[in-house]
Amino acid sequence: MKKTNTRQSASASRRRKRLWKRRIAVIALLLIIVALLVILGWFLVRGLTQAVATGDKPVSDAPTTTTSQTTTTTKPTYPTIAVTAPLTTPRVVLYDVTHDTVLYSKDADERCYPASLTKLLTAAVMTELCGPEEEFTVGTELSLVQKGSSLAQLQEGYRLTRDMILDALLLPSGNDAAYVIAVHLGRKIAGDETLSDVDAARVFVNRMNDELVEIGASNSHFSNPDGYYSPDHYTTANDMLLIAKNAMQYDNIRAAVAKKEASYVLPSGQSVSWENSNQLLNPSSPYYFEGATGMKTGFHDEAGHCVVADATRNGAEMIVVVMGGLSSDQRWSDAVALLNEGFAAEASHQY
Repeated sequence: MKKTNTRQSASASRRRKRLWKRRIAVIALLLIIVALLVILGWFLVRGLTQAVATGDKPVSDAPTTTTSQTTTTTKPTYPTIAVTAPLTTPRVVLYDVTHDTVLYSKDADERCYPASLTKLLTAAVMTELCGPEEEFTVGTELSLVQKGSSLAQLQEGYRLTRDMILDALLLPSGNDAAYVIAVHLGRKIAGDETLSDVDAARVFVNRMNDELVEIGASNSHFSNPDGYYSPDHYTTANDMLLIAKNAMQYDNIRAAVAKKEASYVLPSGQSVSWENSNQLLNPSSPYYFEGATGMKTGFHDEAGHCVVADATRNGAEMIVVVMGGLSSDQRWSDAVALLNEGFAAEASHQY
C-alpha cells in the first residue's frame, strides 16, 4: 500500500511539472505577442508623425520604385471681364482671339437677324470653292437683288476675278455682288450651267447652310446670300462670332476687310472703285479705332444696326460682335467701348 502511494505521488509531481511548463510556454507566447504589438505600434506612430510633419501620406521604410506618368495638357481657361462702359446695343460678344476666349457677352444666344453680316459666310464659301484666278461674269441674276439694297453698282457684262468681286461684296456691301457669286457658284456646285438664276442661288444658299452646320453655328439658318430680311434668315451673336472666325482664317478675306478702299480696272475693261463702310477703319471718323483690321457692317429695319469688328494691338487680337443697335452711332460707340475694355484688360493682365 505504501509503495502504491509513492507511485501516485510521483505521477502527480510529473503532471504538475508538465502543467507549469505549459503555463510558462503560454506566458512566453503572450510576451512575444505583446512585444510584437509594441514594435508595430511604434512604427505606426512614427509613420503618422512623419505624415503630419510633411503633409504627405505615411512614409514607408520600404524602398520605393519610380514609375513613369503620362501628363495631360489641358487648355487654360480665362474668366470673363467686368465691362464698365454703358452699352446700349442689346446683343454683344467680345472675344479674345489670342487666348481663344469670350471675355464678355450679353444675350448672345438670342435669335436675331444678321443683315449684311451674312456676307462673311458668302465670302468664306466662295473662297473655299474657287481660286483667285476664277472670273465671275455679271448677268441676269441682278434681277434677284431686292429694292433698297446696298450695291457695288455692278452691271451686266462686267467680269471680275474672285478677289475683285470679294471687295465688291465686303467693302460697299454689294447685294448685287452677292447674287453674282451665288448664281455662278450654285451652277458650279450643281455641275449644271443651265440652272435658272433662282435655282442656282438656292443651291449656293444650301451650301451656306451646310457650312453653318460644319462650323457649329447651330442656331442659324440663312435663306439668301446677301442678308436681306426674311423670317427664316436668322442667327445669334454667338453664331456670328463663329461665322466671323471662320471667315478670318482666309488670307484674302482678311486682306479685303482691312481695306479702306479699292480701285480696279476689270478684266472686261471697266474702272471701278469702292469705299469700306466700316467707320473703325476711317481716320476721319469719330469712331476710328487704332489697330482696327476690318470685318463687316449690316443694317435693315428688322436687324437694326450691326457690326462685327476685328482689331489688333501689341500682339493681341480682339473680335467684337454688336447686333441690334437702334442707331448707327450706337453700334460704333459700343464696338469701340468693348474693344477698349478688351485691350485694357489684356494689357493689365486682368485674366
